[in-house]
Amino acid sequence: MLLNDAFEVPLAELLANPALGLTQVAGPTDTVSISAVATTELADPTPYLEQGELLLTSGLGLADEPGGIGVYVERVATAGVAALGFGVEPVFPEVPRALVEACEQHRLRLLDVPTGTPFVAVSRAFTEEVARRQQREFETEARAMAALAGAAGGADPIRSLVRQLSRRTGATAVLLDPDGNALATGGRLPAPPVRQLLRDHAASLQQGGAALATTSTLGDRLHLNLQVVPTGSSAGSRLVLALTSANALTLSERRTTASALWLLAALVSPRYALEARTEGIAALVRLLTRGHVDDLDRLLRSGAAAQGEHWVVVRGQSTRSPRGRRDTAVDIATLRTALGTPYLDLADGRLTALAPCDRTDPPAPPADVAALGWALGYSAPFRIDELSEARAQADRMLRRALAGEAAVVVHRETDVAVDSLVQREEATAFARSLLRNVHELPDDQAAALLATLHTWLSCHGSTERTSTILGVHRNTVRHRLTQVATLLDADLQDPETRMTLWFALGWSGDGADRAGPGGIRPARP
Repeated sequence: MLLNDAFEVPLAELLANPALGLTQVAGPTDTVSISAVATTELADPTPYLEQGELLLTSGLGLADEPGGIGVYVERVATAGVAALGFGVEPVFPEVPRALVEACEQHRLRLLDVPTGTPFVAVSRAFTEEVARRQQREFETEARAMAALAGAAGGADPIRSLVRQLSRRTGATAVLLDPDGNALATGGRLPAPPVRQLLRDHAASLQQGGAALATTSTLGDRLHLNLQVVPTGSSAGSRLVLALTSANALTLSERRTTASALWLLAALVSPRYALEARTEGIAALVRLLTRGHVDDLDRLLRSGAAAQGEHWVVVRGQSTRSPRGRRDTAVDIATLRTALGTPYLDLADGRLTALAPCDRTDPPAPPADVAALGWALGYSAPFRIDELSEARAQADRMLRRALAGEAAVVVHRETDVAVDSLVQREEATAFARSLLRNVHELPDDQAAALLATLHTWLSCHGSTERTSTILGVHRNTVRHRLTQVATLLDADLQDPETRMTLWFALGWSGDGADRAGPGGIRPARP
């Protein structure tokens, strides 16, 4: 194949054309495609040949040269001619036996062109078939472009686009994040060795430089094609689109892939991911999860992505160092796709997301959440007017994830909860009384102490883990705990005291509403 199947015609198509009456009389019978039809009577036409032609001749250049038939066949076979068409009469009354034998020897396909078939008819039939194939290709490409554009404009656009690309090319398509993890997959997931090979190739493209694409083959049965999504991201923050297929991509499939690349680039580019629409969505998420409902529920549910009557709040914290964090636009695209929702508030390595759902069918966390570089906490499904409580619940799940070094913790309803045995009013009064000396401090100081205490308890008394989660020095944690112990006149090493404080922090309305460092709030355990 020189350019594309659309510019070639299988030899079988010409042999099956009853108007031509062509017959193969020698050479291999396997499938071959014709790139052009050429007519010549030169004894040595090789300077004017490329590869893949159907070469038509009446043998005029073979008549006078001794042994000329064998030499001629050797020349054109070496030049890469796909088939030789021999027209009987006026030079030879039939296909010479020597020509048949030479073609068999050099494995060159030989066609008998009957007397009633002009060479120009063969050329015209080839041209008409090329035109038909091109028209079919253009129609196929147009449908593919429309399907890709539709996927990009719908719900969950990145995953939909990758799946649509797989359907249109017949290849497995994988969008790899900057760490080589599969962000979206279309088609059958490659085997582990192939996935590792894709990660290795993608890592080489992450190094920067001029290389933005690479192709390779794995044996004779698998073709790999990897290209950087052209977002302008710096080295180490690039998304890579990888395709694996049994056959090399045709020109048409490569054009379809190029269109998908540019659509992906638009979806993850700062101009799209960071535009006012995204900032507006972040503002809506903040308003909703802080209890400012008004008409925002109806506004959000007007979008195609919002389905169901309940919402799950997802709180997250990046587990990467500030230096290792990726471009914000790439992170937004990654998280939108992984969490299956466009409703994100992402800033300074912290995340709040809203995922619409049915009460009995909450969204599942992404399987590869650890590889994404985030720790996540999922609330249970809540109504729109309960999202403040859902946020607090998601915060608790996030603290558990960070304390236990887990990638994700999802809230699970239990049949029996100990704090349900206590009346809410009594529990709140008890908690406020117990924590009164802390509550009487200035708001910022009280919030810092309560957040430190709650985080320390959730980390089972680990000062190191508490300092890491809160982003403060361990001596600051010890100092705050000493202040708490003094204010409450409590022995924080006593297990019963710890348990009492744990419940009190959950029952205390004031404590639950005070944001601590890093946006983490002490709330019901």
